[in-house]
Amino acid sequence: EAGVRDADGRLECAALHDLPPAVRRRVLRRAAIEAGAPAGSLFARHIEEVDRLITGWRGQGAINLPGRVVARRQGGRLVIRQG
Repeated sequence: EAGVRDADGRLECAALHDLPPAVRRRVLRRAAIEAGAPAGSLFARHIEEVDRLITGWRGQGAINLPGRVVARRQGGRLVIRQG
């Protein structure tokens, strides 16, 4: 997982894109939980939406996750934090 984070702890979209889908989704789930999303309320559909910020980038806006956590793509990096 360290190979997909930059010096500020943000996730590098290009590095995430190169990961196998199951591994990438585990990394995304862990990052969302670390940002404050309650694990019991974080479902596959949430992670799939965040995953589309990497695999199906079309300029879409931020994704709201449980626990007032927001995932957004900024300058080739994925930022997941409470917002």
